[in-house]
Amino acid sequence: MKRTFFDKQEPNIMLMHANSQLLLENKFQFIHPYDMEPCRDIIAFVDGIDWTHVPFEDEEWNYMLNRQEYLLDLCLSFDITRDSIYLQKGKNLLLDWITQNQTSENWRTIDTGIRLMYWEIMINYLEQKSLLSVSDNEKIKQSIYQQLNYLDDNYIEKYDLSNWGILIVAGFFIISHRASDMCESSVYQRMLSRLTHQLHLQVQPSGNHWEQSPLYFMEVLRSIVCIHQSDVLKDHPVQTLLEEKILSMYHFMPHFVTPEGTTILQGDTDEMRIADVMQTLSLLYQQSLPPLFANHVTVDYLLLYFSHREIDYSTWEKNITQCVDEEFPKTMTDHFTGNYYYHDDWHSTSSYAHLYNGPLGSGHGHLSLCHIDVTLGGDNILVDSGRLTYVESPLRYLLKEAPQHNTVVINSHPFGEVVDSWGFEAVPTSLSNRVYEDDCFWAARSAYIDTQVNGDFKVVRTVLYLKEIASFIILDQVIDMGDNAFSNMTRYFNLNPEIKARQEQNHVSLDIKNKRYYAYFSEESMHVEESFFAPTYNDLVVNEKIVVTSSQPTQYTVLTKYSNAVVKETTVQKTDNKLCSEEKCYGMAITIDGQEWLIYSMIEDTYSGHKLYKIDGHPVYGQFGVVKIDRNNEENYMRLF
Repeated sequence: MKRTFFDKQEPNIMLMHANSQLLLENKFQFIHPYDMEPCRDIIAFVDGIDWTHVPFEDEEWNYMLNRQEYLLDLCLSFDITRDSIYLQKGKNLLLDWITQNQTSENWRTIDTGIRLMYWEIMINYLEQKSLLSVSDNEKIKQSIYQQLNYLDDNYIEKYDLSNWGILIVAGFFIISHRASDMCESSVYQRMLSRLTHQLHLQVQPSGNHWEQSPLYFMEVLRSIVCIHQSDVLKDHPVQTLLEEKILSMYHFMPHFVTPEGTTILQGDTDEMRIADVMQTLSLLYQQSLPPLFANHVTVDYLLLYFSHREIDYSTWEKNITQCVDEEFPKTMTDHFTGNYYYHDDWHSTSSYAHLYNGPLGSGHGHLSLCHIDVTLGGDNILVDSGRLTYVESPLRYLLKEAPQHNTVVINSHPFGEVVDSWGFEAVPTSLSNRVYEDDCFWAARSAYIDTQVNGDFKVVRTVLYLKEIASFIILDQVIDMGDNAFSNMTRYFNLNPEIKARQEQNHVSLDIKNKRYYAYFSEESMHVEESFFAPTYNDLVVNEKIVVTSSQPTQYTVLTKYSNAVVKETTVQKTDNKLCSEEKCYGMAITIDGQEWLIYSMIEDTYSGHKLYKIDGHPVYGQFGVVKIDRNNEENYMRLF
């Protein structure tokens, strides 16, 4: 069956078969879609594999080598060609690892769990082709037993809340049947209890993973699918819990994907295209599929293997078409982790936004409160800067800091402090989040406390999407909670590296793919500077960053495709006709082609004097709203918060 996917040049099977050719020559390259620390450089072992080798002074490469995920590539190449040379190579790699790793000195628990999962696949292929001798089987069984005990003995409590825990137990349950007569039943029960705790703790009710990294979300999801589909837990209640969590993660997963088809770079992650997982799970669990993930056939062969299903290319293509659902939910409101997502629709030319304001999560988190990702017309505009590396280095620290995200900095003092590759000296405290949507608007408001030596500041970011003109407004407001300690606000906007920014008199032009977008800012100081962007691990490129600074505590940004937009601050009065300060109520106006939107925002309650405000003479009330004045001067008022 898999031959049909190869003949049709399905991208994953082509990549895996090409990698098999390298493996036959003891050459290793890690560029698979879900490799946790990919590396394009090819390392060749001429005189036998050194399983302790660490090139580039990055131990992550060695961890990838020892996980042996590439064994699946060799199995698929055998399916395609029916040439046993690939299985023989897999056998040699497996047995060579055992011979050179008699002790756990070079082991880690996460890598052991992953390795055992892929061993199960290779061993099954070798058994089917009768390529294992009695002594081979005994050697493999003894090693499996040793590794299972290692996983149990070295399990620590923090794994209950870590992707490590899921990957450890997945490998254990997938392969433990091969040493069941040697393992004590108490070990199995402990692992079962650990899995139950992990599922309850790590997968939020929204379906998001608590670490908030799309990469580790995918690792956790794929691992629990393998457990569930392999049916190793059979009728145990945990099997039902697994399916519940899988489905909740499936419905969350599309929301951290932009219309360009790539995942956002929140925390430690890489840009990934996850259509293969979406399609595979859609078919395995009979779930609807957003159109964005159905443009071409793509398969996750790991998940397909453990499902024990055989599907040819034409059947796959037909079934995917039948799963496509234009009405798949376009918003995700995740109060549990403070992540808010909006898709205009599920096509590659739509607009998109993601706003984050929640708990840091694990060491994979970055200093990115109120960071926003923005896509216009299918083009990613505002982006996160990525992770690049886990090696202790200035670049690792830099990419975790607030200015490498689309954030607000008060008094030139970025919130939080990175101390090393995994730790922080301090982090800000996220507060409330609110979301609103109707046929005309999507809006999200987030707030956090920035604690500094000279004072505390409440920072409020409000994001408004005007659906009619496909434009975003980002409004940032600061409340000085001390004794006039506020002096300035700096805002950072990191751009897609494909964008060329050009500073104009009252805006910045953003050119990408023969299209132009426009960014309007209220600040008196604005410049464009070079920055760094890491789309994947070990891959660093130069991009541009817009930096705007002001001495005023309220500032706006408008992102639009319209060159004739007129954006300005506007007067706000109380009904006694006295002007009010912008700290009490701020007003701005956007005019495009003779149509005007008046936007007002209050971030502190009005508790004295007149309670009603007027923006350009139009009465308004509430924390945030819009007055639309159409070309016939007719008014439509909507309070959002």
